[in-house]
Amino acid sequence: MNNNYDDLESQIGAMGGEEELSVDKPKKLKHKELYGQKADLSKNEEDSLNAFLSKDKSRREKAEEATISSGWIPIDREQMGIRSMFYPESWEFFIKPATTQAIKNWTAIDEERIDQVNRVFNEAVKMCLKIDTHEAQGAGWAQVKSWDRFWFILKIREYTFSKGEMKIEFTDACSECGEDMKYTLTSDSLFYEFPDDDLIEKYWGDGCWTIDPREYDVDWDPIVLYTPTLGKDDAIIEWATARGRAGQKIDENFIEMLVWMLNNPSKDPQMLDRQIQKLYAEYKSWTVDMYSFMRDVVKNITINPSEKLRQTCPHCSMEATSTVQFPNGIKELFNAGTKAKKFGSR
Repeated sequence: MNNNYDDLESQIGAMGGEEELSVDKPKKLKHKELYGQKADLSKNEEDSLNAFLSKDKSRREKAEEATISSGWIPIDREQMGIRSMFYPESWEFFIKPATTQAIKNWTAIDEERIDQVNRVFNEAVKMCLKIDTHEAQGAGWAQVKSWDRFWFILKIREYTFSKGEMKIEFTDACSECGEDMKYTLTSDSLFYEFPDDDLIEKYWGDGCWTIDPREYDVDWDPIVLYTPTLGKDDAIIEWATARGRAGQKIDENFIEMLVWMLNNPSKDPQMLDRQIQKLYAEYKSWTVDMYSFMRDVVKNITINPSEKLRQTCPHCSMEATSTVQFPNGIKELFNAGTKAKKFGSR
């Protein structure tokens, strides 16, 4: 069972419908199409609009001030680059330094157990990340995209050790000139692979990917795919673990697709199982051409958080890349540098 769990965790963590795939979901208009030009307004209408915008801005500023005063620090979404567009424009992200409990959980991690590493990673995000949607329906850690988890953890770490102490550094050869150089692990140095711009422009909108296979000579109705999130990953892992304990077979190729097909996983295990079984029936109905097409789609719309760092080489001034390394293990991410003497030799 542990092997099954590890395989599933590896698949889900690396990649990232409600019960049915929608075939008529309209695409969202681009921001510039909605707000690119001012409509003709009367003087009274324009005054009313400006008063409303001023009041709304004031409300947001007061809310942000209250959030900051309680220890939460706003994140500039521009730092996320292209990844920011996969969240609603109104969402604001706040983080706070890791709590004592979060650090305790981290330092007690068993790096040989992938399930425990996954749980501690999620706990750090749960305790130290806050999302303000400016809507009645809020959002939490579960709505964070799978590929952003490590980035948020590094941001939390940087605010926890705000004076630059406890750096994670390692030496590796420059990928351009071959000279040894020092790499520092930071949120800004992470390297991502993104979908092609034309794919995003054409198929991404309204929080999902809407794609018509017939454009690629595959005789199938349009499909809707949803980006992998931490909450969805957790739900699928729990579901797959329960099936494994019951001795039921798990189709790992289906799991690869499920993280994209499933939209809002139910918190009720029986309802979740019904959701997944319905999607499995849809998956089983695919022709060979459709399955091959879907694999190609998932490969090309995934944001891959590669295990690479980018940093300017001090010798040749070129951008060098290196594989992320933890010289003393993942625990070092939140090693508070205790002054206590080590007890024993283990």
